Amino acid sequence: MTSHPQVRAVIHSRGVDNGSLRLEAPIQPRQAFCTIGNYRGQIAEAAADTGDGGMGAGAAGRRAAALEALEHRSRTGEPYVCLTSPERVGPPMGDLTIAPGVETLDWEVEIAVVIGASTHRSPTTAPGVVAGFCVANDLTIRSRVMRDDLPTLGTDWIQSKGMPGSLPLGPWFVPAWQVPDPSRLRLQLSVNGTVMQDDTADDMVFDVDRQIAYVSRHTRLRPGDVLCTGSPAGFGAHHGRFLRPGDVVVAQVTGLGAQRLRCVAEQTTPVREPTSPQRTEQELMG
Repeated sequence: MTSHPQVRAVIHSRGVDNGSLRLEAPIQPRQAFCTIGNYRGQIAEAAADTGDGGMGAGAAGRRAAALEALEHRSRTGEPYVCLTSPERVGPPMGDLTIAPGVETLDWEVEIAVVIGASTHRSPTTAPGVVAGFCVANDLTIRSRVMRDDLPTLGTDWIQSKGMPGSLPLGPWFVPAWQVPDPSRLRLQLSVNGTVMQDDTADDMVFDVDRQIAYVSRHTRLRPGDVLCTGSPAGFGAHHGRFLRPGDVVVAQVTGLGAQRLRCVAEQTTPVREPTSPQRTEQELMG
């Protein structure tokens, strides 16, 4: 265990400064899942923001109604989970490239669960199913979540959550035995040093076990699969600003480490006009 004094002494004397290393995502999952709307505070915040931006007289009532509905859903309902592309997974440190036309890139710090054993239709999370945990930032192009051309079909996760590098994982993979109670973990995210998200995992509507049980009921989970478990209040949509080139995003979870990404604009190669073929001296002379 890394907290043991002898282990820490060995790391201090023989370890390599990670500042000199290029850190990649600790997991490259075969399947990646994201649980949507799983923190009470975030759902209540979104409800309050609807209509008048959370400043009107009706905001408190909408917040209270949302919390009441969530309590009922937590007792009788199920998680809302989307299957997302593992191609989204990116490194936890370095540059985050923002493509042209992406103007509403939003942050979502999350606890990512790494599956350690195959499971299917399991009513509970058996020992060993969870291999460990890491930090995730489920970046979302907020303006592309809903389709204006197909309003009755709901959310479009491929265009809103498909950008390469939009699911940075890490920096560390922490074994499950070092996280005895995931609900006690604290999640924080800051942009340019300003804290945007700050809450603990006990605000989840559905805890880790219920999420795994739900997903495994509908598809087989295998070792190395990743389940992102939801994000607390404080999205960019609430704060009225989104990520842009030059921003520095730090996402961290207690005991799991911290990501640090700098947003940069995608460099596009200018299109060169074709040049006319050179004419020979004989052609010029007629």
